[in-house]
Order: sequence, then structure tokens, then C-alpha cells
Amino acid sequence: MNFTRILGLSTTLVAGCLQAQTVDVQAELAAQKARIAELEKKVAPQKPAAGPLTFPEALTPYILIDLTLVNKTNATADGRNKFDMGEPFFSGNRWGLKGLLKTNVEDLDIIYKLESEYFLFDGEQGKTNVLFNRDAWIGISGKAIGKLTIGRQNTLARDFSVIYCDPFNHAEVNYDEGGWTNNSFFKSLVYYAGAVSLSPTTGGPAQTRQDKGIVWKKMNDEGLCFGASYNLNYETNTTVKNSTGAVALGWNARNWHMSAFYTQANNAGFTQKSMSVGGNVLFTPALKVNAGYFHYTAEQGGAHPDRSDNAYTLSASYKVNPKWTLYAGVQTIKVDHAGMATAIGTIPNAFANGANLAFYTTGSKDSYYAGVRRHLSRKIEAYAIYDYQKLHDAYKLSTTILKDNQAEYGVGLRISAL
Repeated sequence: MNFTRILGLSTTLVAGCLQAQTVDVQAELAAQKARIAELEKKVAPQKPAAGPLTFPEALTPYILIDLTLVNKTNATADGRNKFDMGEPFFSGNRWGLKGLLKTNVEDLDIIYKLESEYFLFDGEQGKTNVLFNRDAWIGISGKAIGKLTIGRQNTLARDFSVIYCDPFNHAEVNYDEGGWTNNSFFKSLVYYAGAVSLSPTTGGPAQTRQDKGIVWKKMNDEGLCFGASYNLNYETNTTVKNSTGAVALGWNARNWHMSAFYTQANNAGFTQKSMSVGGNVLFTPALKVNAGYFHYTAEQGGAHPDRSDNAYTLSASYKVNPKWTLYAGVQTIKVDHAGMATAIGTIPNAFANGANLAFYTTGSKDSYYAGVRRHLSRKIEAYAIYDYQKLHDAYKLSTTILKDNQAEYGVGLRISAL
């Protein structure tokens, strides 16, 4: 009797344990399956989230769009105003391709840039039938060699003096090509940093870019910057005529930056020289003041006097806050004995050919300007500008507009995805 009860009780306990063990195993299996499903979900390929279009470092497209609406006084022979949309005030509209390709040589990269200009008001190219009229070059770069570029590009002098030419540019000397204001009363200052570059395609002896240019720049860790350039010409039997050579030096300190250049050109057999020195000071993180001096001389043939120019620039920028920046500047250009085709009118820019012309005149121009930028984002800004020029002596607006002053004011919108 006792044995039977004990046996029955044992049987019941064993059955209960087996049933409990079955439940535990099933629960554990279910938990394992859930963990496996979770792991499979984590390692499964994910659909990429929508985001900005990216490109490899070897191929980087970029674009800049700048629109200016401006009203200009004394725009006609009878002194009337003209409201118009023309070339933008700050930057020529452009698009392009640039890139950097690594090589199997240590500290040696291949770089290139192809850049085209267009007009926003009609969509035409900057120069008819010239696709990459702004830049078309290839080169090498590395810490030891610096940057060596060959092709159509900025003059060396332009890139070094951009730090003090006006208040709208970067403070330090660097490897970039420098941009000056595109269409203003004080733009003519850029031609003192120009070159002779006679081309059957792009034309014009007075250039701020050079065809067949060879440009070298090198900057060290201490802030010292060097540069040298030369452009080959289109002449069939000489490498000297209609070519330009230049050297430049710069220094980047913590709160100030300075640079200088010397350029010498052979313009149709006549020597032209330009030199400049200037810089900027960051008095505070918000306030930058710029100043510079330019001197230019040009042989003009025969018994004609040499042309001699002196130009001065002073400007400042003040960043009120991350959204607003203010700008102002003054500029003076004094020209002695400039060769001209007519007795009165616009005096030719530096590096134009003034040899053996009929008239040699003297004049000066004072320019005053101000602007404000409203930064809408890192790449978008709206702006308002004002500039005024006062002409003296034989310096006039043109042969048809014999006025001695002109003012313009306007507004604009600029998108920069460079």
C-alpha cells in the first residue's frame, strides 16, 4: 500500500517535471528565434536615406550665381539714369569642374580645373565660342613642391594682391585663385595685377588671366609664401614678345597678412612693369582693415613719354553678427601720360598697348563704395551696394559721355556652391 502510493506520487512528479521542462525548452527556443531575427534585421542591407548628391574628390562640379539690379547715373550722353540687370557686381557667374587625383608617388597629386562664365540676363557664354574662358589648367601639388599649374588661369599678381584690393575677399595668402569685384567703378585696379596675353581666340592685350600660363606657389608652415609665373606666347619665332613674368612674396601672421609682387611684360616689343605692396590687419575677429599701393610704368615708343601710374586703396569690413557684414572703401588712381586714340575719354587700363598713339593724356579717378551683406545661409546671401566715382582732368566716362562723375546703387542675390 505504501509502496503503491509512493510509486504513484513519483510518477506524478516525474510527469510534472517533464511537462515543465518542455515548457522551458519551448520558451528558450522562442527567445533564441527572436534574438536571431533581431540580429538578421541589424545585418540586413539598409536602404540608403535620401541626402545631398556627393561626388568623388577626383571630380567636383560647382556653380556660382550672382544677380545684381542696379541704377546708374549719367549713363547716357544727356545725363539720364539707367536701371538695368547687367554683369553682377561681386562675381562673374560661373560653373566648372575641378578635381584632385592621388598618384603612387608619395606627396604628389594631380589637380585640374575647367571653368566657364555665363551671363544670367541672357544665358550667353562669357566669351563667344569659348567654353572654359575663365580657367583651363592642369597641375601638380604636394607639401614639398607646393602648387604648379599650367594653362589658362589667373595672373600670379592677382592671386597675391587679392588680400588687400577690396574688403570683400579672404585675409590670408593661399593657393586659391583670387577673385576681385566683377563690375564696379573700382574694378580697374585689378589690371595693375594683370598681364599681357595676346590670343587669337580670347583676344585683348590687357588681361587679368593669362593663356599658356605657368604658375608656381609655395607656402611653408611658418607663414611665408612664394610665387613665380611666366606665360608662353602665341608668337611663332620668339618666347619673349607678348609674354609676362612675375614674382610674388607673402606673409601670413596670426592677426595680419601682407604680400607684394613685381610683374614685367613685353607688350609688342615695349616693356611694361607693375609692382604693388599691401596687406590687412584683423583688429578684432569682426573688424578687418586693408590697404595697398600700386605703381605701373609703360614704354610708349619713339619720343613719346613713358606712362606712369600710382594707385592707392583703403577699405574695411565689419561683421556685425553671423547674419550681417558691412563694407566700405576708397580708391585713388593717378595716371600720367597715358597713350590714347582720342584726346579725351576713358584712359586705357594697365597693360594695354599705348605705344605710338596720337594723344597722351593725364588724369585721375577717385572711387568711394559701400555695401552690406545679409547672410541667408553659408552659401546664400542678399546684398545692397553703392559706389561713386569722380574723374579729374582728361579722364572722362567715355568719348560719348563727357561727364566727370557717376554713381550706382543696387541690390543683389548670390548663391555660391564652390
